[in-house]
Amino acid sequence: MISRFITLIAAFVVLLTGVVHAEELNPVVGKTGDFVLREADFDRLLSNLSVEAQKAIQGSVEQKNNFIRQLLLTKATAAKARKEGFDRKPEFKELVSNLIDQFLAQEYLSKVIVANVAVTDEEMKKYYSEHEKDFLVPEAVKVRHIFISSPKDSAIELKEKAKAKAESILQLIRKGEAFDKIAKEQSEDTDSAANGGDLGYLSAGKTNSPEFEKAVLGLKPGEAAQLVETSFGYHVVKIDERKEQRTASFDESKGYMQNLLREQNKQKAAQEFLDRISRETGLEIAGEKSAGAK
Repeated sequence: MISRFITLIAAFVVLLTGVVHAEELNPVVGKTGDFVLREADFDRLLSNLSVEAQKAIQGSVEQKNNFIRQLLLTKATAAKARKEGFDRKPEFKELVSNLIDQFLAQEYLSKVIVANVAVTDEEMKKYYSEHEKDFLVPEAVKVRHIFISSPKDSAIELKEKAKAKAESILQLIRKGEAFDKIAKEQSEDTDSAANGGDLGYLSAGKTNSPEFEKAVLGLKPGEAAQLVETSFGYHVVKIDERKEQRTASFDESKGYMQNLLREQNKQKAAQEFLDRISRETGLEIAGEKSAGAK
């Protein structure tokens, strides 16, 4: 009898340990009234948000706590509304029914009708041959600059001082001083200065300064550094590399075409299904019928 009692106690301890362990794996992250929000619930609700929103919330304790607070406040408010009978009102039931219908329709389209839509190589080859102009990669130059600020509304003496500084930097570069070293030390564009003045590849229409764009696109790799004046100030510029205009290859463009054509095929499949179900269910709109009769 005693041994049986001890066995029952041992079993209870094991069971309790299992419950505690489960709670450790799925801890409580918040609660309101009788509602308890656990980590697994939080993760599931978070997964319904956009990838950008998920990253923002996961990357900040404050953002995570704000999201949890919103969830709990929604639960608390909904509980109060139920207590006061809002969920039993006919207009509320109709609203919920409509929302469920919309959700079901969207889920069916995405999980059944367009879920397995694919893109073939033949489709991509056809699109590539018919849209060759879409795959033109414009001429681009790899630019470095050392920037000295002098906004167009600056006083004359300040503009002259900025120009003199830029001209002295230009002379140092032309005498053989390392461009990246001076950029790190003296450029007022701190973002590019950290990378030795590197602005990356620029092409026509991709800058906010037409005068800067015109000047750098006219330079050649290896050509001596030049001084360019813009509405922002003075730029000592040089070109590291030039890429001529070309057409992106089929293989380079496959990712773009797959995404584009998949979306087009999904839209086509969804529309074909909606057209078919309209015929099968005898869908009619009284206003359209009357307009057609006229």
